[in-house]
Formats: sequence, C-alpha cells, structure tokens
Amino acid sequence: MMRQALPLPIPLPRSDRWLWLAVAVLVPLGVLMVYSASLDGAHGSASSAEALRQGAYAVLGLAAMLVAARVDYRLLAPFAAVVYGFGLLLLAAVLVIGVSEHGAQRWLGVAGITVQPSEFAKLALAVALAAYASHRQPRPAALAVSLALTAVPMALVALQPDLGTVIVLAGIWLLCTVAWGVSWRTLGAITAVLVALVPLLFIGVPAYQRERLAVFLDPNRDPLGSGFNLRQVEVALGTGGVTGHGLFSGAESHLDAVSARSSDFMFGFLGAELGLLGGLLLIALLATVVTRGFAASTRAPDTFGRLLAVSLTATVLVQGVVNIAVNLRLLPTTGIPLPFISQGGSALVVMLVAVGLLQSIAARRPASSEEQWRAERWR
Repeated sequence: MMRQALPLPIPLPRSDRWLWLAVAVLVPLGVLMVYSASLDGAHGSASSAEALRQGAYAVLGLAAMLVAARVDYRLLAPFAAVVYGFGLLLLAAVLVIGVSEHGAQRWLGVAGITVQPSEFAKLALAVALAAYASHRQPRPAALAVSLALTAVPMALVALQPDLGTVIVLAGIWLLCTVAWGVSWRTLGAITAVLVALVPLLFIGVPAYQRERLAVFLDPNRDPLGSGFNLRQVEVALGTGGVTGHGLFSGAESHLDAVSARSSDFMFGFLGAELGLLGGLLLIALLATVVTRGFAASTRAPDTFGRLLAVSLTATVLVQGVVNIAVNLRLLPTTGIPLPFISQGGSALVVMLVAVGLLQSIAARRPASSEEQWRAERWR
C-alpha cells in the first residue's frame, strides 16, 4: 500500500539544526549567568528583577527569531532604505532625547522600557549594505558609497559615545566588502588611510576612554581606580582554574565589586564560575553560530542573501572576539556585550533576530539530491 503524505499545514523550513542547537544552549545559559551575576556575594541573596527582565527579553527575542526564520529574507531588500533610515532616525533621537548613564547617552525610554538604538543600527546597516552591494560591482564609486553608508551611523554612535558599537559597524562593513569581492589591495589601501587618521580620533575622545587605553598599555596603572576592574577580572579568571568556583559563586570570589560583571566583563565572570571548561564551551557555541552563519552565506540562493548572511555573522563574530579579548587583556576596555550572554535586552533581541534571518537564508538554499529524493518520497 502506498504511504500517504502526512498532513502538515505549515511545513518546517530546511533550517540549520546546529544553529538552532547552539542558540538553544546559549540563551538559557545567558539568563542563568545574569541571575548569578545579580547575587550578592556578601549575603548570598539575589535581586531577581534583572534575571526576570533578561528572561522576558529572551522570550521576546526567541519569538522574533522564529518569525524572522519563517519570513522570506528577500522581502527585506525592497525596504532596505526604509530600515536604514529608521535606524538613523533612532540614533539621532538618542542624541536629542536619549537617557544618559555613566557619562554616555545611548538609550531611549519608551513607555517605561529602555532600548538601545545602536543595537538596531547593526541590523539596519547589515540589510542596507547587502541590498546596495547585491546589485552593483565593487568598483571605487560603489565602494565609496558603501563607506558613506557605514560612516553615517558610525559617526552618530561615536557621538553617544559608544566605541564598541563603532568597532562592530566597521567590522560589518569590512566583512561585507570582502564577501562582495573587493580586492585585498584596495582594502589594504583603505586600512592604511584609516590607520593614518587614528591619531586624529583622539582629539575628541573623552578622558575616561584615554584612561582605558593608558591602563591597557600599563597594567599596573591605578590598580585601585581605573585599573581595578581589569585586575579583578584577571585574578578571577586565574583563580577559576579548570572547572571554576561553581555556579552562583563567582561574584563571591573576586568580581563582587565589579559593577559591569553582567555586561562588559561577563566572560570573566563566567570563567570564574565555570572555569576554563566553561569558557571553552562558550567559545565553541559562539564559533558554531559563526561557522553556520558563514555556511548559510556560501549556500544562499542569491547575492543579497550571501552578503546579508556575512554581515549578520560579522555582528556575532566581532562582538564575541572583542568582548573576550578585552576580558583577556588583549584589547583596551570598551563597552561591548558578550553575544547571547551579557545582560541587555536590546542586544539579545537583535542577536536572535539575526539568527532568525540566518535560518531564513539557510532554509532557502538550493535543495540537495538527498532532500529532493525525500521530497519526492513523501509527495
């Protein structure tokens, strides 16, 4: 008897299972680490508000991820200019009516909820660059336009100031242009010019960011002041050993006095609690997201999908590398969250939407001979 096709009203897309699995581990781990970071090392108590808020954003982000995975990513291309313009509008609004905290004006208050438009700007730039480059050859004029598209949000973010996001936006442009086909000679020339202009950037750099660079160059500078956080993270990572102090005990050791342990120094906090093995597991999970993102780009059915996948993957790659490098004292301190793990609703939602779009691209890859055989079998 011939087997009848199963009644599936909404067929599942041919998505990337490894990418789903990595996110399924990363998101709960992030909420758990935020809860652990809220523990009071002296009294063993915790404020559940931060963890509950992060959990709520995780649920919202997962829902948005599933929607993005179901929607055909190609529908974004005609609206790329609108998405980009909206991102710039939000960045401009921050400079006028934004909420200030710790000397930076990076947030907007909407109905009692604080959002960070610079996170949305990463998505907006990724979509805009992919849409623009997908219909053009990487000639000098087109490359100049892509630089201008990137420079505008970078300038608005630098005024907040938010050096970490500036680095991420630059990374998105760089990897997108590499995938676009710009020659290494051209990229080298552009890089040389930008490096030559670096000294000019220090003219308007706030004093606290100059101090961060000074502490990076001199680890023994002001150990009880500007260098305190980095020294505490260094000690915490060192004493964490192979297996760590154990979950819910990292703050008790060396990071209880570090206010940014749930955001900028989350990797150091995780290393203190879960040790070298926990740090390597996290790196492996982030590497899975990055490699599967690049895999989606190589199998994308069109140029827009290929460039969009590379740009979205660059967001995860650059943020992860910079955050971990800062915690390991390989780079100067800059405010940048650890993807999927650090506290921050806007960052988490944007990361999950990016994963959803990567799944949308992966699901629409050309069918392999095995997949075609399975489709015919169940037809």
